[in-house]
Amino acid sequence: MLSLRERRAGLLEYEVWLLREAGYRVTCHCQDSGLAVIDVIAADEKTGMGDLRLEVTLPASYPLMPPRVVAPDLDMRHHQNPFVHDLCLLERSTENWDWQWRVAGLLDKQLKKALAAGTAAAGQGLHEADQGEPFSVYYTYVPGMHVLIDSATIDVGISGHGDMELYLVGPVPPPSGERLLGLVKSMRSDGALVYEAPPALTAMYGDQPVTARGRWVVLDEPVRENDAKAIWDAARSADPQPTRAFIHSGRRLEARGIGFPEEHARGRDGTGWVFVLKEEMQQTQTKRKTRAKGGDPRKLAAQKSSDQYHLARAMRAGRDEMTFRAPETLGLANQKVLVLGCGAIGSVLTEHLARAGVGELHLLDMDELEPGNLSRHAGSFQHAGVAKSIGMAKRVLDINPYSRVQAFNLPIGAPRLVDEQRTETDWLREQMDVVNLIVDATAEIGVHELTSALALEARKPWVMLSASPGIGGGTVVRIDPDARGCFACFQWHQRHGTIPMPPAVEIALVQPAGCAQPTFTGTGFDLALISAQAARVIVGRLLRGTDGGYPEDGYDAHILTLRDKDGSPQPPHWDGFHVARHPKCAAH
Repeated sequence: MLSLRERRAGLLEYEVWLLREAGYRVTCHCQDSGLAVIDVIAADEKTGMGDLRLEVTLPASYPLMPPRVVAPDLDMRHHQNPFVHDLCLLERSTENWDWQWRVAGLLDKQLKKALAAGTAAAGQGLHEADQGEPFSVYYTYVPGMHVLIDSATIDVGISGHGDMELYLVGPVPPPSGERLLGLVKSMRSDGALVYEAPPALTAMYGDQPVTARGRWVVLDEPVRENDAKAIWDAARSADPQPTRAFIHSGRRLEARGIGFPEEHARGRDGTGWVFVLKEEMQQTQTKRKTRAKGGDPRKLAAQKSSDQYHLARAMRAGRDEMTFRAPETLGLANQKVLVLGCGAIGSVLTEHLARAGVGELHLLDMDELEPGNLSRHAGSFQHAGVAKSIGMAKRVLDINPYSRVQAFNLPIGAPRLVDEQRTETDWLREQMDVVNLIVDATAEIGVHELTSALALEARKPWVMLSASPGIGGGTVVRIDPDARGCFACFQWHQRHGTIPMPPAVEIALVQPAGCAQPTFTGTGFDLALISAQAARVIVGRLLRGTDGGYPEDGYDAHILTLRDKDGSPQPPHWDGFHVARHPKCAAH
């Protein structure tokens, strides 16, 4: 197989030859710093709109990656970058590029179609891909500068101009590796509230942010200059009312939000947003060279340097945006889940449920997170020494601010009261009454038996997940209140072999220094497979009977095999089983 370097040997001359053979005029070509550049004239027969000058750049990864084609004299309203004039000849994914086409083949196949689509009305051109072209993606933003908005309200029915309130956290402009994360707290027009950020977003900022006042305006069309000052000036022209200066990170700033119509998806228009922070530069003093009569120097003269304009990208963070990429989980916002056990397997499961959009999570554990747990735990070093349930509650809100979460740090099975009046079973019954599903990730068989029995009593679905020794495999069991079999039935089936035990690896337990008892060994990525399967089962059960919900596989028990009988690794394999009532089960 030829190396990339061998493929590029003589590449430029070959591309030029192919272009000329295909009927294109090559006016110039050169190689510079690993990039090859070819200037091409495409005649009317190739374009359908007269001769067209093209600048073709071959990246260092060409031909495995596609070339860049710029039409510097062309200004189409779509299918072309409005600032650098790149042509959109292919859809964004590199799978649409066939390296055997070469430049000549790409132009022959795509140029005329792209030009026809680019000069047609938006979304009406032939050969349109099923995607929108939002104008806001073409601007060049300050790296690390973003302002959060909620599209569900800020993009709908807002027009005109008015006052804006912003939260800001981080320096302006942010140094490399840092960020400024703003939030549009509210927008008013003539004193009337037209937009307010969701409470879940404002709660993230706590008492940290600088609160800034600014102005917002919706323009009739986007500013077709890739320049923050030009965008500011266009906004000020449409909304002459002055902005109010504020101090942030030692700088005197003013803020404007600028909206404009843009295409969000093919055939669906919306409002694009950008934000400009104007930085008023400090005055400096300079001494004039000339002297007044009498030889005395003239007074120092104040001289103001040019203001700086910083363009921040709008980042959509509404509840809809948090679920848009996983539409099968939309119904989870109203669901409540109790998770018992926030150790390695339970913490990763909790993270999956938060990402899926479960509306409320109640978390219980009795331990604190130790640094050594992090090889398998979903927490981070900042949670070391924190109760696992509390650390995971913080983690949940970091992932999904729209989740509601409660954390409880107490044991199950200890001979003591939860408080002066309640036992642990009283507490569990109260929790089970208010949630839709119970998860047991404690890895304690006695706790499994207790919580499964209480879940049946409460008429709530119950899910258990566990790993076998050495993580040779794992188990996920779901027991429904109306099911014929129960957890005790499942245990009898395993004893009698009608449902297999997951493979176990005979590895000695280890007891880390400072720990009160030994623990099992195994990798976090093997455990994560069990947590992910449990999340699939839980989400499917929660959304059972809803339109478009996540589908269930129909099994009650799922057994994972990761190792063969000799302990050698094998590709992960799940087997599904039904838990029928067992004749020896005394729980019925």
